[in-house]
Amino acid sequence: MSRGKHHPPHPKPANSEDFLIAADLKKERGWTETQIKAFLPEPDKTARNPFSRKAAPMKLYALERVETVEATEEFRRAREASRKRQLAARGRALEKKKQAVAVAEALELRLVPESWEDVQRKAVEHYNSRLRQNQSPAGPRTTRSRLDRLTVNYLRHMQTSYEEELKEFKGVVGVGEAYLVVRNRILDLIAQAYPALQAECERQKFQAPDLPAGVVL
Repeated sequence: MSRGKHHPPHPKPANSEDFLIAADLKKERGWTETQIKAFLPEPDKTARNPFSRKAAPMKLYALERVETVEATEEFRRAREASRKRQLAARGRALEKKKQAVAVAEALELRLVPESWEDVQRKAVEHYNSRLRQNQSPAGPRTTRSRLDRLTVNYLRHMQTSYEEELKEFKGVVGVGEAYLVVRNRILDLIAQAYPALQAECERQKFQAPDLPAGVVL
């Protein structure tokens, strides 16, 4: 039953051998919070929290009692029902993600074209206006790779419908995946409009995404 081979042990109070804490039950043995409340409503004992005297006492569950509960038919049925609910929830989430990606793929994206000279000038000005501490400004001696990077960033955020299109996915399941689709499509638009930036656009596709606040994959 134990699934703890790949998990480091959780720190527990002294003299708590043969006892488990809630984190052990969840991460090592696959229990849920609902199952703990239903099958182990009261701990076998409590002990002072080893990290903070002000924290609530830690609840300890005897391993022998836990194994006895796990062997019951009632617990097995509860675990199977929980597994089915989890699989169903994952299936619904996956379907919603697929729908969000399909919408992102069908969005009409726009790129405002400008001359190459204007784009580079505005990209440098935009970068320098947002300098953080310890960052050096861009200028005539800026390396080509750095100039390409800040130019692509400028085009992504300032000269496309990038931010506007992302608002379509606020609060939607699959927003992270949709974000990546929109980002990569816009990078393709930039590479098509400005061939000199193609290599940088391809590099950014494989770069870890800088997701907006609250967006996760």
